[in-house]
Amino acid sequence: MAVRPANNSFDAMTLAAAARRSSPLHWRIFMEALGTSLSQVAGDEQALRVLAAVGATIAREQPVPVCNSLTDLKAAMNAGLQTLDWGQVDLYEAEKALEFVVVGYPCFDGVEAQTAFAAILEALLEGWLAQQAARSGLSMRLVERGSGPYPPLVFRYERSGA
Repeated sequence: MAVRPANNSFDAMTLAAAARRSSPLHWRIFMEALGTSLSQVAGDEQALRVLAAVGATIAREQPVPVCNSLTDLKAAMNAGLQTLDWGQVDLYEAEKALEFVVVGYPCFDGVEAQTAFAAILEALLEGWLAQQAARSGLSMRLVERGSGPYPPLVFRYERSGA
């Protein structure tokens, strides 16, 4: 695996159009209401826990096979994301971490829906990695939203507190 380039090769306008098609209005309305309501009822921290549980459950219900290489892992994760219609992932090595760059994910207008979806996706990716092998002390976290109106989501899988 290579180091992540500063700019990805995906055309942002094409990805945004694809994401809109894969995010029907009723899905966008639901995610916006979910993100807003969870935070209002349970508070931000508890809302993120609930959303992480949703992602972990999806990972268990839609597992990826055990992989022998990062190339195989990327292919398995992309097959899983394609099943969900949640975009595609590129995988890069970064110092003592792995970076997962997700593009073409469902597009949401509101910050609450974007945050809710990113929390679910973060837990989904971490769940898929946990299926590969148990490695204590490692965790997945969103580290970058990229730039522009439809930025890539960059997650890092590394030692907690790294």
